[in-house]
Amino acid sequence: MDFVALDFETANSSRGSVCSIGLVEYEKGKLKREYYRLVKPKQNYFASINVSIHGITKEDVADAPEFDVLWEREIRELLEGKFLVAHNAQFDMSVLRAVLDQYNLPYPMLAYNCSVNISKKTWTLPRYKLNVVSDYLGIELEHHHALDDARASAQILLKAAEELQANNVKELVEKTNTMNGMMFDTSYEPAKLNNKRRAKKQSESYVAATSEVDTTHLFYQSHIVFTGKLEAMKREEAVQRIVDRGGKLQRNVEASTNYLIVGNATFRDYMNGKRNSQIERTEMLLAEGHAIEIISESDFLKHL
Repeated sequence: MDFVALDFETANSSRGSVCSIGLVEYEKGKLKREYYRLVKPKQNYFASINVSIHGITKEDVADAPEFDVLWEREIRELLEGKFLVAHNAQFDMSVLRAVLDQYNLPYPMLAYNCSVNISKKTWTLPRYKLNVVSDYLGIELEHHHALDDARASAQILLKAAEELQANNVKELVEKTNTMNGMMFDTSYEPAKLNNKRRAKKQSESYVAATSEVDTTHLFYQSHIVFTGKLEAMKREEAVQRIVDRGGKLQRNVEASTNYLIVGNATFRDYMNGKRNSQIERTEMLLAEGHAIEIISESDFLKHL
């Protein structure tokens, strides 16, 4: 199990007001490192209700660096390209996006999931707050301390994997029927509880020209995504060619995608280091162990 558990505490109701961060990294199921820092918010205002929850005050962070300094020096390399987990990831990932936006910093490329969602698919409990799940699993917790919350989230992930006999993160996501969220470039997609497939919906308006399909063809029963403008034909014609060979169209790259077909101009940009969101998503899924092949328009025509 390779992952990083993350938790933020904020100084006030603004999602960008990070005042502490905790990270716990596991590699092959073993603890690799722990990271905790106090952070001085850019607008250094602490609301009394937030202080009453986590106990951090304006005085505590007086000599602490701001987030942009820590991001460049320490945090980015701990998160970039990693698989993250957080308890109520919707909050923590929105905090990360907000504080990066505040300093005009680009988003890292990463995938993440939510230990709340994973808990709901693993155990039947009255509630799924971090302290409730931790108490049920016998995890010691100093709640609302960023490092301790990150530790607890990591333990929940590991115990869910043990419960469901999942050997790695990919298997755990599949067995819990959850969907990873993603961050890339200046955009993101949220983690979801149910893994809904779109391929059938996107392909249903296309009908194969013949019932005699070559079952040995490369694209037979493959899930395919197009990106970038095609030079040789219109997108609709290309999709029809795929359907005629027993393939299925997807609008966006997913874990079930087999091939990403890239228009020649976009593919040349890719070869020169420029990636659009679909290619970035593909590379992230490849890093997670999914088998997706990136094919240029020229090679697509050869396969046809």
